Amino acid sequence: MSIDLHEAEGRRELGAAVARRVLEALGRALASSASARALVSGGSTPGPFFDALVELGSGLDWSRVEIGLVDDRWVPPDHPASNLRLVRERLCRGPIAEARVRGLGAVELDARASVRAADERARSQPPPAVVVLGMGGDGHFASLFPGMPGLAAALDVDAPPGVLGALAPSPPQARVSHNLAALLAADDLILHITGAEKREVFERARADAEPALPVRALLRAAERRERGLAVYWAP
Repeated sequence: MSIDLHEAEGRRELGAAVARRVLEALGRALASSASARALVSGGSTPGPFFDALVELGSGLDWSRVEIGLVDDRWVPPDHPASNLRLVRERLCRGPIAEARVRGLGAVELDARASVRAADERARSQPPPAVVVLGMGGDGHFASLFPGMPGLAAALDVDAPPGVLGALAPSPPQARVSHNLAALLAADDLILHITGAEKREVFERARADAEPALPVRALLRAAERRERGLAVYWAP
């Protein structure tokens, strides 16, 4: 399958386009199953997408939806840097307040034990209906950073889908993240990026001009994936 690039004039329009696609994916899943899962990312990029999902999502039975995280920082759930906090405050409003929200790990536990529990839980669940990824200017996605320990294993498409501990180059460094195999298992896979810098990084990875970029592994795997990858970009 191909990598489909969708462009919008502005970030609000882009967020609405991503929201519509996510709603379609969840609607398809709920038509054939009692429940559906969506994995979303943190950071500054998904804000307009979250807002649009709240605005457009009243027609979906969110009580049958579980919202999980692609990755998170190893911080308490009320920490300003927590992706779980962001999702609860920015996304779980209006109709989406009925959704179940599941974080990755528990900081009150030993880190290894918590990651192991999250990994076991991820392996026992059905694949997500939809995953929305972001990307950093260094080409990382999820918490899979260039040069981090264990990166090759995390990007191994033949590895069992699961969750792993990761290290970011800047504080807070400790992270927990799904591996690439888990993300590729989604029925619908979306990469949501904004700005000229990230577009340039995406194009370099797509052209194989910089093999060290983690997102290059995502793009190569997506090209072999039956359902491909949808990339949404705005300036």
